[in-house]
Amino acid sequence: MTDVLATVTIVAALLTAGYALVTALRGRAMGVADLTALGVLEALLIAQAVVAVVKLSGGEGPDGPATFVGYLIGSLLIPVAGAGWGLLERTRWGPGVIVVAGLAAAVMVVRMNQLWSGTGA
Repeated sequence: MTDVLATVTIVAALLTAGYALVTALRGRAMGVADLTALGVLEALLIAQAVVAVVKLSGGEGPDGPATFVGYLIGSLLIPVAGAGWGLLERTRWGPGVIVVAGLAAAVMVVRMNQLWSGTGA
């Protein structure tokens, strides 16, 4: 995995969670800015998945790639599920779902970095 891309993705996930937290504390429903932040996060996760698949097909990667691929697929689903659930929940708890999605995505990327480097087996 590329450390720079992973770091940018983690920062984007945490910024998404932070913005959604402010929205939730203000008692507002999820808006276009929340969806845009999730879209940017999803684009970064897709880019990371493409880089990881290319490197895996080139012979690089963790010893047990099955766990890594599971985390990779799961991380791609989190922002999409968060956006869907957040849109369905038209109260202040919609952005609360986005907070959880952003934090979960950040943790997933950190875990993928650990698996890739061999420190999280």
